[in-house]
Amino acid sequence: MVSPSIITEALFVAVVLAVAVIFIYAVLRMVHGGGHPDLGRFGVMTIVLVFWLVVPAVLASRGVLDRYSPPPAPGFILVGLITLGTVVLAFSAFGSRLAAGIPLAGLVGYQVFRLPLEWVLHRLYSEGVIPVQMTYAGQNFDVVTGVLAVALGFWLWAGHRTVWLVAAWNIIGLALLGNIVTIAILSTPVPFRYFMNDPANLLPSTFPYVWLPTFLVQAALFGHLLVFRAISRSATPPNRTLQPTPTSGRG
Repeated sequence: MVSPSIITEALFVAVVLAVAVIFIYAVLRMVHGGGHPDLGRFGVMTIVLVFWLVVPAVLASRGVLDRYSPPPAPGFILVGLITLGTVVLAFSAFGSRLAAGIPLAGLVGYQVFRLPLEWVLHRLYSEGVIPVQMTYAGQNFDVVTGVLAVALGFWLWAGHRTVWLVAAWNIIGLALLGNIVTIAILSTPVPFRYFMNDPANLLPSTFPYVWLPTFLVQAALFGHLLVFRAISRSATPPNRTLQPTPTSGRG
């Protein structure tokens, strides 16, 4: 793979670190919300960051992921396992606490990180590192999710709360995420490769860019699933306990 510039690599790592800090802040806010530290949830946060960041970094640095044929590629197995864990985490009690404890404006606005990420991807394309279809100059429209997240986040922060609008944005964002993930997979040098233009996508096996599928994509997916959980909670009427009908006493 062509080596990107130091500036582009630093920008990519900065996006990763910014998203990691946001995740840690959200969890710590949830942990200390009741005034007592919750070591169990702190442990979950640590495990998540290890499997999203540390494990992929070590494997990519040692060349373990640098094989795409014959299938299955080790990088795809790793990303598949991490994605499965992300979905389970989002629908766990941990995910429930995050969805309930973070304002909806925060859950939506969090996806703004996809704006600088798309800019970095375009820089990688201009430097000959990734193919054009993985950028907004090609077939990657994920930048729309980030732009809409800015507008919708401010709308919610101003006190408006339109559940159907949030749901529509969330579905669009999830669909665009699935679109670029599919394009990225079909641009790697696998036997079923569809996009044959050079360069091939080698990011899933290259450090630090392995963090694109193992961390940034997971962070985006996790955020979308939490939004679904949050709006489903708001759309569910609270339980009402039936009160006994008072009876009038007879004199």
